[in-house]
Amino acid sequence: MTEQIKLIAGLGNPDIKYLNTRHNFGFKALDAVADKQDGQWKNWKDMASVVFYNRGNKKVLLVKPMTYMNNSGYPLRAVADFYKIKPAEILVIYDDFSIPLGGLKFRLNGSSGGHNGIKSIIENLGDDKFPRIKLGIGPLPKYVNMPDFVLSKFSNEDMLKVDNILTSIIDIINMIIDLGFEKAVSKIKL
Repeated sequence: MTEQIKLIAGLGNPDIKYLNTRHNFGFKALDAVADKQDGQWKNWKDMASVVFYNRGNKKVLLVKPMTYMNNSGYPLRAVADFYKIKPAEILVIYDDFSIPLGGLKFRLNGSSGGHNGIKSIIENLGDDKFPRIKLGIGPLPKYVNMPDFVLSKFSNEDMLKVDNILTSIIDIINMIIDLGFEKAVSKIKL
């Protein structure tokens, strides 16, 4: 049985130039959730933006690390330690170019799969046992290198799929908060 989710982290890069890039899909997902309750992001010790999300009698901390993708783990660990949250109570949302745009994948735990943000989190938490939602941004086009692709902006055509996912992610997050990660994922039809 999985733990109750107490913290949801979305991964991305803080600079305005990265605002609508594929690599910031985790940030966009958390913004959509926070906007549902008119949540106001607050600076947390100059290393993260945080806001509480209320769901019934449950309060979940939303966190966007502000140390750039490859160093996401340090602020996430600091916030988790401050609020006494265990790795298994942390849900991480991030981009994955091996999944087609509009697709989602759920993982209960595991390796970084080559994602530097997840690698940093695993190193800083000292644990890979935290649930994840991977947001598809692929496929990686031929003859385009991966860093250029993930740092490119979504096209207008892509934004239709992005908006659909952002609408779905709110319902998915609510189910996960209500039921727990494993039970919610077993009921989600993609």
